[in-house]
Amino acid sequence: MKRSSLAVLASLLVSTSAFAQEAANVARLYSVRSTDSALLYRLKHKLHEVEGKAKPTEGKARLLPDGTLQVAVRANVAEFDSGNQNRDAHMKEATEAAKFPTIEFKGAASGLKIPTTFPSEQAVVLKGQLTFHGVKQPVEVPMKVVFTSDSDVTAEGRFQISLESYKVERPSLMMVKVEDALDLETKFQLKQEGK
Repeated sequence: MKRSSLAVLASLLVSTSAFAQEAANVARLYSVRSTDSALLYRLKHKLHEVEGKAKPTEGKARLLPDGTLQVAVRANVAEFDSGNQNRDAHMKEATEAAKFPTIEFKGAASGLKIPTTFPSEQAVVLKGQLTFHGVKQPVEVPMKVVFTSDSDVTAEGRFQISLESYKVERPSLMMVKVEDALDLETKFQLKQEGK
C-alpha cells in the first residue's frame, strides 16, 4: 500500500512538474485595459508647459518563454486632452489629426522573467518604431514593468521625440514656437488574456 501511495505521489509530482514546464513554454498574451491606462504628453513653451493625455484605443503584449516581450499600442491623436479646447484644436491642426489619426508603437525587449512572487518589478528597454504624423522613427523606451499578480501587470515608461523629426510644425504662442522636444509617458495596466 505504501509503495502504491508513493508511486501515485511521485506520478503527481512528475505530472505537475511537466505541466509547469509546459506552461512555462507557452507565450503569455496580455491586453491593455484602456480605462485604467493613459498615454501622456508634455510640451514646453517659454511661458508655460502643456500636458495632455489620451486613453490607448488598442494595446497588446506577448511575453515569450525566452523572456522576449513584444508590444503594440495605438492611441487616437484627436483624443489627446490638455483641458483647453482651443489649445487642443490648435494641436490637432498642427499634427493633422484628420489625416494622421493615430500614434502607434510597436517594439520588443528582452530579458523579462515571469516572477514566482508578487509584486515583482523589472526594468527593460523596449526598442521599436513609433509612427506619428505619418512618419515612422526608431525609438527606445525604458520601461518599469511590475507584475502585481500572476495575471496583472503595470508598465510605465518615458521617452522624448522631436516634433520636427516627425515633420510636425511646432505650434506658437505670442509668435514664439513651443520647444521641439515632446515628452511622452506611458502608464499602462495589462491583464493576461484568459485569466
